[in-house]
Amino acid sequence: MSNPTLSEWLKRETRADHRRVDQHPALKPLLKQDLTLPEYATALSALYVPIASLEEVLSIGLIAHGAHYPLTQRAALLRADIDQLGHQVSAPHGVSLPESMASIVGMLYVLEGSRLGGAMIARHVKRVMGNQVPLRFLTTHPLEEAQWADFWRFAEHHCPTATWPAVLAGAQQAFMLFMQELERVEC
Repeated sequence: MSNPTLSEWLKRETRADHRRVDQHPALKPLLKQDLTLPEYATALSALYVPIASLEEVLSIGLIAHGAHYPLTQRAALLRADIDQLGHQVSAPHGVSLPESMASIVGMLYVLEGSRLGGAMIARHVKRVMGNQVPLRFLTTHPLEEAQWADFWRFAEHHCPTATWPAVLAGAQQAFMLFMQELERVEC
């Protein structure tokens, strides 16, 4: 691919990061046919700190950079699901303010991408577990195709080719936050 788009390039450059998160033993059970309630609760609990931390820092970063992006806040939904499952959560932490719009875009890529994955996971969890588990976090704000396209227009507007390494660094920082929390989980 001689002239990839930012979308193509970032997806390729973060493929290993996606795989590490998706295949982590705390999250992998979400797509099992015999998913259990404890596995579901553990997976949601492991997602809380990264989701809440990214939402917090991106809200501040978008304002600080004067950018207008409709950031969807889902941490409260996730916390409500976790509370209903009887689990505890830690306070958000661990993310420094993004230094540039490119870093913000990289972090947004990971956070918004989690909405895409969440919709697929929600369908599976509902099929396997029915209505016995809360699904607010996974179902309330799925990322629609038009919203994903809007994200990429926003990203391309704010991130010329020279800034792509900073976009990648922001995405990797977000993936690292997920991995740090997942590594704390006992599976």
